[in-house]
Amino acid sequence: MTRNRRYLLLPSRQPLGRRGLTLVEMLVAISISLLMMAAVVTVFANISGSISRRRATIEMASSLRSVRETLARDLAGATCPAVPDQRPESNHGYLEIIEGPQNDFYPTPWIWDGDNDGVGDPISNTPGVDLSLSSLPGSNLRHAGTPDDEEGAGLTVGPNQPLPEEAPTDARGLGDGDDILMLTVRNETDPFVGRIPLRSGPGAPSNTAFPLWQAEEVESQLAEVAWFAVENPVERSGAQTFAFGEPGYRTIYRRALLILPDLDYRIDVTESGVDYGNQNTTAGRLAGPGVVRVLAPAIGRPDVSQALASLIAFQEQYDLSVHLEWDPLLPDSTLDDARDAPGRWVIRANTLGSLTKRENRYEHHGYVGESLAPQAVIDLYVASNLAPSYRAFPYPVASGGRFNAGPIGLSFVNDIEVPPPGDPAAFRSVVAPIPGAGSARSVVAYEPTDDQILAQNRRYSVRPFVVPNYETDTPATARAILNEDGHVVHVTRGLAPLGGARRGDDVMLTGALAFDLRVYDPGAPVYAYYTDAANSQPVQLDQTIEPSDPAWASAFNADAPWWLNAGATPPLDPIGNLSPTTVVPFVFQRRGAYVDLGYGSTFLTPSGAAANIGTVLPAQRFFPRSGNQALFATSPVAQTMRFFTDGAIRTPGSADLTTFYRTYDTWSWHYETNGLNEDRDSENVGGVLRPMIDEGTNGFDDLDPTDSGDLLIAEASDRRFNGPDDPAEREAPPPYETALRGVQAMLRVYEPDSRQIREVRVRESFLPE
Repeated sequence: MTRNRRYLLLPSRQPLGRRGLTLVEMLVAISISLLMMAAVVTVFANISGSISRRRATIEMASSLRSVRETLARDLAGATCPAVPDQRPESNHGYLEIIEGPQNDFYPTPWIWDGDNDGVGDPISNTPGVDLSLSSLPGSNLRHAGTPDDEEGAGLTVGPNQPLPEEAPTDARGLGDGDDILMLTVRNETDPFVGRIPLRSGPGAPSNTAFPLWQAEEVESQLAEVAWFAVENPVERSGAQTFAFGEPGYRTIYRRALLILPDLDYRIDVTESGVDYGNQNTTAGRLAGPGVVRVLAPAIGRPDVSQALASLIAFQEQYDLSVHLEWDPLLPDSTLDDARDAPGRWVIRANTLGSLTKRENRYEHHGYVGESLAPQAVIDLYVASNLAPSYRAFPYPVASGGRFNAGPIGLSFVNDIEVPPPGDPAAFRSVVAPIPGAGSARSVVAYEPTDDQILAQNRRYSVRPFVVPNYETDTPATARAILNEDGHVVHVTRGLAPLGGARRGDDVMLTGALAFDLRVYDPGAPVYAYYTDAANSQPVQLDQTIEPSDPAWASAFNADAPWWLNAGATPPLDPIGNLSPTTVVPFVFQRRGAYVDLGYGSTFLTPSGAAANIGTVLPAQRFFPRSGNQALFATSPVAQTMRFFTDGAIRTPGSADLTTFYRTYDTWSWHYETNGLNEDRDSENVGGVLRPMIDEGTNGFDDLDPTDSGDLLIAEASDRRFNGPDDPAEREAPPPYETALRGVQAMLRVYEPDSRQIREVRVRESFLPE
């Protein structure tokens, strides 16, 4: 019997689905996510960086656009034709361009690196810019000894050697930054706005002491305008002033001073309400129209420094174009000096006509103190009826001075009506030799003598007048810069910005690399550069070499024999006979370029090595065979621009009153007829020295002191020539006796975060339409 077997059929077991990831899979997934996130972050970072750069570009462009438009309006509104020998009675005002000693080749003494260690070491061994820490943009210059290096890492200024490895910049992104533009401007559509003393009520000049005067804002269609830049100095390690930004950068300023000659404050010369001891006063006497301040009777006529300190204090508080004037009809002087005279110093509002005269312009002091003047100069000035303490022609706005000593201390003269600080500021000069001038020195900068810059007992209420303490008739200019609290935090050779409570009111642009002024010279030679000299393959036309380019000196020196050798017969067309070679790959192309005043001199020799202060190129005078073709060439005398620029014909006896600062000025004809001995020369008549005054307009055929080589005294043996009042007899000719064709202002700024440089140029033609 067969047993039936029953089988239980169960459903087959199916594999179960996974409920997670393995560790390896997790790591792979995380890696992929991280890669994707990195890609996204990179994209966002690039977008953010692009946005930041674009924003920086927009901000820079906006700032530059505003400054450029303002500068263009000022140049377009110039009231004075750019032609020298203006007459004050024509009421045209003036135009003045000052070319400082620094240039694109040597933009600042603080980056001079004589030992090539990456740390600037100026001539006085004061601290310089540390190139290893600086954010200043550099260049890609390469040393001549590394021909395989097509783009170098930069060269230090001084030895012109490759940068040390720890120095990321050579700071050559800086450009010319010590030029000054001053002019009178008319703007009828957008009048100038500024502060003047309150015209009536409590706090007006007629019944209140000067320190308590109040102010009001007014408009004027006319103004005296000054454009200039101030470089952030290298501060002492212990000073902790924080008054400036990173050393080397520049801040561009614009000062607009209203021309309002009709102001009449009816100031009582008794200064009622003011206690001056009431010395020699005349009750009820009022100053005339145009007088905006009558100085204290304690300031006698010989005390020019105190009068100038009062003028500076006034212009720090108010935006008026004014000048200093001695009024003999106000018999209120203390007469405490045998040389004094009845009268009072007054500050009078300028007209366009009075501004034609240099001595009436903003900051044209030209002060030479009595204790500073050599006796020979004092004797000549006394003979010309001038006080021994005087303001010297040509009243330079900026000068490096001329000295025969080392560092020079400074004196700070305070407005007599304003309380002085407990202790004066302590600064001294940084000097360096003048090439070819023996032991003569010139001031290149100023530095503090201690670290107590912010001491409480050194706070000034107003900017003081600064005087170098050295006996010379060629003093350097020095101007104090105040912070918000009134401390002197810097002294500069050029113009100083507003300080104290008004600090920043005149700022136009910060973080600038250059403020460069150039004039158009129709005779400036321009060269083409050949990339393949052996095959005479020229570069494109936009790659020419102009006087502002570093290679121009080499090209000109190679071409110089044709320009300078009077015995040579130069080719007719083109002028110059350069054939491009592998050694000198240049060829003369044309004439005409915007150039620095005195572009024949440079701080670099043609080989590229820098001199301490300046080196004159072998070609000291351009195009002599074509007369005055080169209108802006320098004098053959050293590197300096004298107020007589035709130094080979006539040189002043007062040395270089504008040492290292060249000036184009529309000038004033009145210097030829004002009865003063501006050039300080004399004629020896029977052993007695007699000043030669206005010899260019006196109707006589005068002796020429330069014939005998004595620039001060004319002897009987000095010949007469060319008849009475010939041009060579002129006492005070303008620096450049030619019309100005055009001017160009170049502004360059740097944004360190985005590392962008932007440059704009403003050009104004002065050719008659």
